[in-house]
Amino acid sequence: MTPALLAPTARDAQRAIPGGAVAERAEAPAPRRGRGRPLLLDGPERIEEFLAYVAAGWTVLEALGSMGLSRSRTPVYTLRRQDPLFAVALAEAQKKGRAARRQSRSGETQMDQHGTESSYKRRRCSCGACREAASRARRKRRQAQGADGTSKKV
Repeated sequence: MTPALLAPTARDAQRAIPGGAVAERAEAPAPRRGRGRPLLLDGPERIEEFLAYVAAGWTVLEALGSMGLSRSRTPVYTLRRQDPLFAVALAEAQKKGRAARRQSRSGETQMDQHGTESSYKRRRCSCGACREAASRARRKRRQAQGADGTSKKV
């Protein structure tokens, strides 16, 4: 071997100095996304966008799909485990999202809820609350017909 190959280089000197390796790591490029690894929620703008989707009532998987990220929930739950602030924000967004989904479905399910005329007719529930609701609705329709003078009885 030649002496030139055995001579210390600037890189060896940097490693020998405490903090030299830290400077070297800071200059190194960020690790690239490997094959098969899901896209990450990188940057505060993407995280805010994701949380807005979840708070609007989308599930985690639907929100990731709409943002063009992979259809894997792993990055979200990894970030939740590693970042306590994100964990709190995600829990709050999911709570708001559940409320939004419940509110959007309330118009559909209210029709057949217990204690309504619809429940009496469609589900054939004959409890006191459903019978009373059906009687009130029938009475209201009959009064409206009588006021119009369009009574079917002659």
